[in-house]
Formats: sequence, structure tokens, C-alpha cells
Amino acid sequence: MDQSIVSKPTILLYATEHISEDILKPVLYGIEEEGLPVVIESHSGTHMTLADLASRNSALSVGIGVDDEAIVLTYKNIPMHQFIYRLTGYAQYPDSLRTLGVNAARLVKGNPFVSDERLEVAF
Repeated sequence: MDQSIVSKPTILLYATEHISEDILKPVLYGIEEEGLPVVIESHSGTHMTLADLASRNSALSVGIGVDDEAIVLTYKNIPMHQFIYRLTGYAQYPDSLRTLGVNAARLVKGNPFVSDERLEVAF
């Protein structure tokens, strides 16, 4: 797995190679509507390992990991097996994907999260 440290302040989204950027557009729109940049990179791994790696490589300490099973939002300072939000079957829930993106940006900004009943919370 390519481990590159991104020094500019961006939220990193790591996805497995075959995840379509079209599926991820709502996440990107949610982050961008909150005024933060996001970078998408292809990596191999599970949604949990990708999210953890992305959060550790992000200058903002926020990472999103996506595989066929789920999309996960996490923060660098929480254990790898935990997450902030997870959404399984995400392709059929563009509104929830957008909310996950908004919440990723709000995590960086320290603003309250937007609630969404489809987003699973780890703790």
C-alpha cells in the first residue's frame, strides 16, 4: 500500500480501486459545501483500514475509507477498530452520503454534526 503523507490541509478519502467516483460525489459535495477540500486516492484494504490510514495521513486528521461493503468516517486519535460514522449499502443512500461528507468537514471545524438515522455511530 502506498503511504504518502499529504501536508496540505485536506480531508482524505481512500477507496478501493473499483469504487466509482460517481458514487462518491455526494460525499464530496457535502465536504465542499462546508468549505473544505478533499482528495480521493485509490488504495487496497478494508473500509476500516482505509479510513484509519487516511486519517493518519491527513493534515486535518480526518479520513474516510470506502470499499464494497461500507463507507466509514474516522479521526486519527480514535482506535483503528472504532469509527465516528459508518454507512453500509451506501450506494442507495446519496442523502446519507452527503451528510457523512458534511459531518467530516464539521469534525474538522468543530461544528455540531448533522444527524442521519442511516449513519451508524460506533460509540
